[in-house]
Amino acid sequence: MYSRRKYSEKLDLYSFKPLIKVLTGMRRVGKSTLLKSHAEALRKKFPSASIMAIDKESMEWDHIRTGKELYEFAIANFEGLPRPYVLMVDEVQDIEDWERGVASLFNRADVDIYLTGSNARVFSSELSTRLSGRHIEIPIHPLVYPEFLEFSGLMDGDEAWGRFLLQGGMPGIHAISKEDKVVFEYLGAIADTVVLKDVIQRHAIRNPKLLQRLLHFALDTSGSPLSAKRIADYLKSQNIRCSVDTILEYLAFFVDARVVSRISRHDLRGKRVLEVHEKYYAADHGLRNAMLGHRSQDIGIQLETIVCNHLLATGHKVAVGRWDAYEVDFVATKDGLRTDIQVAYLLSDEKTLEREIRPLRAIGDNYPRMILSMDSHFREDHEGIRWMNIKNFVRTFAL
Repeated sequence: MYSRRKYSEKLDLYSFKPLIKVLTGMRRVGKSTLLKSHAEALRKKFPSASIMAIDKESMEWDHIRTGKELYEFAIANFEGLPRPYVLMVDEVQDIEDWERGVASLFNRADVDIYLTGSNARVFSSELSTRLSGRHIEIPIHPLVYPEFLEFSGLMDGDEAWGRFLLQGGMPGIHAISKEDKVVFEYLGAIADTVVLKDVIQRHAIRNPKLLQRLLHFALDTSGSPLSAKRIADYLKSQNIRCSVDTILEYLAFFVDARVVSRISRHDLRGKRVLEVHEKYYAADHGLRNAMLGHRSQDIGIQLETIVCNHLLATGHKVAVGRWDAYEVDFVATKDGLRTDIQVAYLLSDEKTLEREIRPLRAIGDNYPRMILSMDSHFREDHEGIRWMNIKNFVRTFAL
């Protein structure tokens, strides 16, 4: 069992602290495995610990339907057992009124609680009310490139990078097959599960085909500013009528299910958020390949997606930067440090180089600036702008 150290270390840090630990993320991203791994670590460290693990995806736990039943079951089954008590609930959002039961258990002050969930909207609303100030959220992401190397057993090189570009970072692919066809079938099944279970069923969508069409359009236009009106105009051209409000609602469902990330645009000069024309990126580029088909002309979008997800997985806040008429692909902020990043496939000629470097040159501040591409040879940094190969960036940056 792979530990995914950065997450395991964070769970260790908060073990038996007076906080509810909440692991969030898309389905099949490894939350359940992390819980099991942490349970094993706790058993080794605290042999007398009483650990109750409830998996709401298993029929074994169908009898726990409400927060009240969760509370009563835990109290009854912990009684008489040695301390410390540990409660782990996988996919807790499937328990109605779960937050009341969890809050009641937490108030006893002798239960260490861990939860996982796949829907951000459910969690954000309920965590901010019932559990405000009493929880720590730990977002779980698909594998970044160094984790992919560990899971695949491959050495860093062209073969590993090529497989990562194609298959992405969903952990389960490494237990399935090395064959692209089989991996894509598995990824397609994940996409169907996320769309069908986490969106269509949860929100009682009456037109599933429209929802899926919107998802494909959002993924197909990754890296480009996207507006609900633009989508509505596109659908109208396809003889499909859909209101702007419905489109905005559906896009929010995809973000909530963690299948896509919404990246806002920031005015760097005025230091304000621009609430129009955000960009949407697939939470995993392998899932995008499975849903849309792998297309060689999409290499630029793929690389942007990989860089964006690497930044998010390493704890950065990510935005698109706007400076007057210029736009910077990513403004990444972590621990008070901002880095401005441009992503390109190849800087093949002076014209391409000038186009990519101009926005970074225009920014009138002293934050670090980087231009990333797949070139193997780079000129020395100049004008305070660092040049770096994308593979080297995701192998080493801010891990």
